[in-house]
Amino acid sequence: MTSPEADCTRADREAIVEAAKKALEQGEAMLTPEEAARAIGCGERWLRDGANQRGFPHHRFGKFLRFSLQDCREIQEMNRERARPSELAKARRRRSSRATSSGTRSRPVV
Repeated sequence: MTSPEADCTRADREAIVEAAKKALEQGEAMLTPEEAARAIGCGERWLRDGANQRGFPHHRFGKFLRFSLQDCREIQEMNRERARPSELAKARRRRSSRATSSGTRSRPVV
């Protein structure tokens, strides 16, 4: 019993490889660490360290590190800082809640 690959000629194999390359090229772009860092807006070293040590999504092809556009989106989301109220806003809320709980009317703080 022979495998289908055994019946292929060298020219057939080359055609298969070329078709696979074209299909991959039409798919999602794969960026080098330098390109991905520019797209994300960060340093290349930080991005490499994140992929190697902090679990950033990435692809490895042998020794080559690559990032898809989806990987870049996920890295941005992973490192997004949630908005926190400023210290001034916290102080204003504390002041207004103390004044209303004691029964006095508080003036709006400007």
